[in-house]
Amino acid sequence: MAPEKQPDLNSRVSTKIVRVLAVSALVALSLAILANSMTKPLSRDEHMYCTAGVLLAQGKMIYRDFSYAAQLPYHPLLYAAVFKMLNTSHYLLFGRVISAVCDILVMLCIVGIYRRLFRGLSPHGTLLGIAAAILYVFNPLVDYANGYAWNHDVVILCVLASVWLFVSCDFDRRASNWWIAAIGALLTFATCMRVTTALVELLFFAALLIQPAGSLGQRLRRSVPFLAATGIVLIWPVWVISQTPLAFILNLVRIPTLYGEWLHEIGMVHDKIGLTWVCLTTPGYSILIVALVCLWLSAVYLCSRSMVSDVHRILLPALLPLVFFIIAWIPPTMWRQYLAMPVPFLTVAAAPPLLLLRKHGGATSPGKHFRIACALLIVCVLVAVAAYPVVLYRTPAVMAPEIWVPVEVHKLSVDIAAQTKEPKLVLTLGPLFAIEGGGRIYEELSCGSVIYRIAGELSASERAVTHTVGPETLPELLKQNPPSAVILGVEPGPFAFLEEPLREHVKSDWRRKNYEGGLTVYVKP
Repeated sequence: MAPEKQPDLNSRVSTKIVRVLAVSALVALSLAILANSMTKPLSRDEHMYCTAGVLLAQGKMIYRDFSYAAQLPYHPLLYAAVFKMLNTSHYLLFGRVISAVCDILVMLCIVGIYRRLFRGLSPHGTLLGIAAAILYVFNPLVDYANGYAWNHDVVILCVLASVWLFVSCDFDRRASNWWIAAIGALLTFATCMRVTTALVELLFFAALLIQPAGSLGQRLRRSVPFLAATGIVLIWPVWVISQTPLAFILNLVRIPTLYGEWLHEIGMVHDKIGLTWVCLTTPGYSILIVALVCLWLSAVYLCSRSMVSDVHRILLPALLPLVFFIIAWIPPTMWRQYLAMPVPFLTVAAAPPLLLLRKHGGATSPGKHFRIACALLIVCVLVAVAAYPVVLYRTPAVMAPEIWVPVEVHKLSVDIAAQTKEPKLVLTLGPLFAIEGGGRIYEELSCGSVIYRIAGELSASERAVTHTVGPETLPELLKQNPPSAVILGVEPGPFAFLEEPLREHVKSDWRRKNYEGGLTVYVKP
């Protein structure tokens, strides 16, 4: 009887080394992601996102009881669930923790997709996945956009997890129905946070329909789990919208349109072509696009026959970056964070051509073209890290939670609340400064200045339906419910004029206290 073959010792050693390196790299990148999230300055939109979660946790309903501009309701529901379960008032901290966890999981999804596509070709999948994750974390647009208490991070995670499920799914097996349903549920969950993600869901549905099948009936049956999961996840948002359809339409369409017009009038918008060019020509972004173009051209030239046979598999990751670029251009105003969304999908879009080049070289060892492609990817990683080393410099902040921005905001809010007398009703365009410490806010200002700026353009009936107030109608609101304190300095320089109507309601005998960062609090004696 022949002796059983033992795995090659060198192979086992190299596999262990790769695993150690991969885990070490992922831990380091995870710490960098957390440090990025906790050291960002408080953004205007975070007031709206976190406050919506707090109000929902208190039993109030989105659209019906307070405004939630331009977004769908699942993100506040996620926040409300976390706030309730943890029984916490550290709203900004846990909002950012959720985003940081999502960003870390996005990175793991990128590595998982590469490992899945390169299964049987170890350790190439792991190493290439780590390289792609580094390109993601060190991209300057990603570093700018990620980590805030926004819905951006959760949406990206849902889509990328769906990609992982899609490339891992054997559509000919009966068990694939659960995988397909999970994809439909994740994408609908993301769409019910950001409505423009519906384009991504349509792309996935089309990709599902073009998968090989014995008949048209089999293709249609395959779509049933996707549609069923979509319908189930839509139940709660549809119920919320049905409570006040007019308020929903005003929040989703009318208010963002007015806001965009207002920004154009004051000259605070970016030229879309110019902004896109500036962002794409940053070293971390441009090197990724150049590498991607080179990889796909090489794969098309060398592996066109294999590409045709695998088109049903590679079409989805190839088209997703394009769809996210289209999504970035849809809103009337474009911001830098919109151009961060295609980046993780650009890193994943490099996987199919790399896999084709690896298979082109032979079954046992990588060929010349694959080695050249790997060398190109290494150069990209080195350029990305060298061009944006702040990701590394900032990492030690993880060990000093006392300097984290959410912790500082909470301390400030607690101090303000301690000085404010009952009923602790605070007038401010920065609601987090009031509610984190246990104060109350005017629900008409729950979105901060986002809607307040343009509420005067709404009719009286529209303001009543959306529960909003503008500078002109603020005195009427305060006459009925005078504040216990007023917080000013929330809006930076060019927008400071928005707070003048709030300042008018400060009495001469109110106590004043100035805080670091420019905040000024006036408290009723």
